Amino acid sequence: MNQLLKFGLVLGVICLAATLVLAVTYEVTKPKIEEQLKAEEQSALKSIMPSADSFVEKTLDGIEYFEALKGRTVAGYCVRVTGNGYNGPIRMIAGVDLDGTIEGVSVLENSETPGLGAKINEIRPGESEPWFLKQFKGKSAGTIAIKSNIDAITGATISSKAVTDAIRKTVDDLLGKLKK
Repeated sequence: MNQLLKFGLVLGVICLAATLVLAVTYEVTKPKIEEQLKAEEQSALKSIMPSADSFVEKTLDGIEYFEALKGRTVAGYCVRVTGNGYNGPIRMIAGVDLDGTIEGVSVLENSETPGLGAKINEIRPGESEPWFLKQFKGKSAGTIAIKSNIDAITGATISSKAVTDAIRKTVDDLLGKLKK
């Protein structure tokens, strides 16, 4: 019994030390990770709305978006969009002009299955942007739908539908609230 107590105490100390190391590592890396995520988001904003000079972050009834400004004039909006994919959330930014026409879409984070759902962000050889996301450009956000004007990824219909539905719903909600 005494030996069992000794082993239990040693194991407890090891677990406590490991927990402490993980907690310290998390606190040290957290600001760097947040900084990197902001930099990725800024890069995405500039790539989907290249005509804009600056972006002003705003929130309207729980919808987070950026006003894309050219000079002092609003040229469009970049909306933070989250869809529920097959393996979890898909975080994106969708850029639209004032009429609701999609200028571009960028996936910031996803946990979709590699080789299937992760193809939402796949760049084919010889191309410069993801082929699936390129389909959205020039289409009205309110009319996009799988099988209608957006081709789904073979074997990843859930991921394709999650991206399409989330963009349509979030952009429509934002534009509807901005017009009020």
